[in-house]
Amino acid sequence: MLLLLSSLIAMIVLFSQLREKPLTGRLYRQPIALFLFVCIALSFRPLITAADWCVLGGALLTSFGLGLLQGRYTPLVHHDGAWYLSGSILAVLIWLTSIPVRYALNAIANLFLSLNPTLTGSSAFIVYFTFIGGLLAGRYSMLFFRYPSLLKTVGGNERKLKRMQTR
Repeated sequence: MLLLLSSLIAMIVLFSQLREKPLTGRLYRQPIALFLFVCIALSFRPLITAADWCVLGGALLTSFGLGLLQGRYTPLVHHDGAWYLSGSILAVLIWLTSIPVRYALNAIANLFLSLNPTLTGSSAFIVYFTFIGGLLAGRYSMLFFRYPSLLKTVGGNERKLKRMQTR
């Protein structure tokens, strides 16, 4: 049952990365919401070790770098009077790196730093959310670097999409 559910979630993520997404402010609020949620989840942890901070910092830096790479190769398309982020196989491959990167960061903390991270088991989502937030923040930062006028475009795009939905 768990394998079936995991496969279903993986397929949803795969198709989500391949489809076009309207360029709206919601995309830019997602990493902020994830980081706020991580901060709140960390505040409820009784103990956060140095290994946890190393793993979280490594996850954030690695994912931000991968997000910059993903944003470099994310095409913007314009049709129906609105802008969309187009999906790509590269986006899927970068998303799939989150699992091995997390295990590699834990291995580095254990083997080379002789530290035991406590963000495992039921609290491992904190590392994953940090990774996903960094990936999204890097992706959208690169889009801003590539298209400096994107901030104005996002506001106009949201209004166009709302008008298209009400028709």
